[in-house]
Amino acid sequence: MQGFSRYVALMLAVAGLTLAVAACSGSGGGGDSGDGDTAAYTNDTYGFSLTYDRQLTEGEPVEGTGAGGSSVFDVVFADKDGAVIADRYVDALQVSVYELAREVKPSEVPGLKKELSGVVDQLMGSLATAKVVQPLEQIEVNGVPGFAFKYTYTEDDTEMTAVTFFLFNGKYEYQITAQATTENWTQLKGKLETAVQTFAVK
Repeated sequence: MQGFSRYVALMLAVAGLTLAVAACSGSGGGGDSGDGDTAAYTNDTYGFSLTYDRQLTEGEPVEGTGAGGSSVFDVVFADKDGAVIADRYVDALQVSVYELAREVKPSEVPGLKKELSGVVDQLMGSLATAKVVQPLEQIEVNGVPGFAFKYTYTEDDTEMTAVTFFLFNGKYEYQITAQATTENWTQLKGKLETAVQTFAVK
């Protein structure tokens, strides 16, 4: 994994992925999935798609709440009727795309766990109230290999629950975070996790 460690050290998920209350509008990437309760999102530039519940609204993340490091693209799907912290919707799903220095083969992904564990440690260390609920484990989403972990943290006295996925396909790494206030997590986790499970790459 030479050359990957330097990259991944910058890949810190910033707590508070959010959509601004004033900016909660579609950005044109979505489409009708054929199911009245869901919408499809496709990004041809970075080769991925997903289907999300219409309770969520597509938009761009608030400036300063991207996934950190050098992401080349970020998109958020937020619940406009959900919790608001500092004029930001915080019950949301965010996808951030990173361009790797070289392509990563599927067989190499298991070997990235040590580097990603360091990323998780840095993230948890940057959040005074953060606690890992489920440690980093190897997963696969529609044939795309990677890792995921679940954690909680507090923002403005509100406890948040989140799950972050690190998925690798060729020259791209897709970081997907589903989060909601812990109070709303039980209600929303099914919709957020279902959207993650529809994530697919070309």
